Amino acid sequence: MKIILLSMFSVPTGHVKVAEVIQQKIKDTHPDADVKIIDFLSFTNQLLENAVSGFYMKWIKASPESYKQFYSRLMMSDDYTGMLKSLSMFSVYFEMKLKKLIQEENPSHIICTHSFPSRILGKLKKKSAAFDPKTVNVYTDFFINGVWDKENMDYHMVPSNETKQELVQEYSIPRDRIFATGVPVSDIFKNENARHPESKSGPKHLLIAGGNNGLCVLHEFMMNPSMADNFTYTVLCGQNKKLFDMLSNKPNIIPLMYIDDRKELNAIYDSVDAIITKPGGVTITEALCKRIPIFIQDYLPGQEEINLEFLKDKQLVYLLNNDHPIEIITSILNDKRELNDHLVRIHHYLSSISTSVDESLSTLLKINQEDLLVQRAIKQAAVSKTILN
Repeated sequence: MKIILLSMFSVPTGHVKVAEVIQQKIKDTHPDADVKIIDFLSFTNQLLENAVSGFYMKWIKASPESYKQFYSRLMMSDDYTGMLKSLSMFSVYFEMKLKKLIQEENPSHIICTHSFPSRILGKLKKKSAAFDPKTVNVYTDFFINGVWDKENMDYHMVPSNETKQELVQEYSIPRDRIFATGVPVSDIFKNENARHPESKSGPKHLLIAGGNNGLCVLHEFMMNPSMADNFTYTVLCGQNKKLFDMLSNKPNIIPLMYIDDRKELNAIYDSVDAIITKPGGVTITEALCKRIPIFIQDYLPGQEEINLEFLKDKQLVYLLNNDHPIEIITSILNDKRELNDHLVRIHHYLSSISTSVDESLSTLLKINQEDLLVQRAIKQAAVSKTILN
């Protein structure tokens, strides 16, 4: 069994983290399986990946509102006209690259954790009279943008029952091809003892997580000496060495570069009273599984903004403002009734996820194995008939 996981970039984004989780889960149950994670842009063109990833972050920093408009018009629409039509020649290039990859690897499954390779794979599959690999979308946000190919993919692992209903009602996808798994995260964050820390004396411990680039984590209240007695901070700086150096000499702050070890990250989750982060699908899901109160101070335009609407609707996060963030955090963390209600809301959301990632993968791999047995039987029957004739 050979399985290809298609992410987008080689840098450790949420899409890559989900691919790693899927890879590990498959290897745990099928140790002989050949499971590869392929970063789609770096595979097709390393220079293009560097250009796209660098331009993306610069654009968001320089003009967040224009990026928001771009995302709304292009990424949230299923109507591929206008700008996307002018990119058709690039689509052909990516299709050629992906077709060559499939011919060389001959995978039994292709699993996409990013919308762009899903779109290219769907176009390629639609043009192919015979397409053997089973194809799967694994969604890494709390919604489904318009770039994902829905109709041509075989199976879908979705973040919620709402998104499952969307695929059924708007795209006529059969229910038995959709698995409501939530955003896949490592099982290490799902232990039964994961609970919000009990009230304790001394400073509250806050985790500040700003994604791979360490964005949206530097706030005035962290640097205010008057708050040093009330709070301590662990700051995940990602790959942002400049931010790490800036925070290294602060007495109440522990800055950390990107953490690859999930056990280390889990230990940090266990030690904190709350997390201040952006509404990215993976980090939020990890914090929900750990039952940690989640505060949102900033978000990137586009997908994180849409994620935030979902989380607000479910009352799974608390919003901070720029005027009184510490007062809001203190009030929530000292309100036992609200913290208990928050745990109930988290439990309700997690309980609404109808299928585990492990169950979904087991079903998908079993289906394909059965198909292969049928195909072999048909081929053997054809050979026998030829011999007899």
